[in-house]
Amino acid sequence: MIGIWSSSSIDAARHLQSRELQKLPHHACDRCDRVLSINETIELFCERCDHSTNPSDKKDAAA
Repeated sequence: MIGIWSSSSIDAARHLQSRELQKLPHHACDRCDRVLSINETIELFCERCDHSTNPSDKKDAAA
């Protein structure tokens, strides 16, 4: 039987992946602290605030 995974092992893998992704740096808006998309980071424009932004590097968990 190839490829049989229990749901608990899948959940464990997702949990580990989530913890690893939280360690990656990301850019946040300096006004509303929302994580910016790649396009927003390049354009220096936050769609939530609808203003120009100066993204700041964050290394904590993305909200």
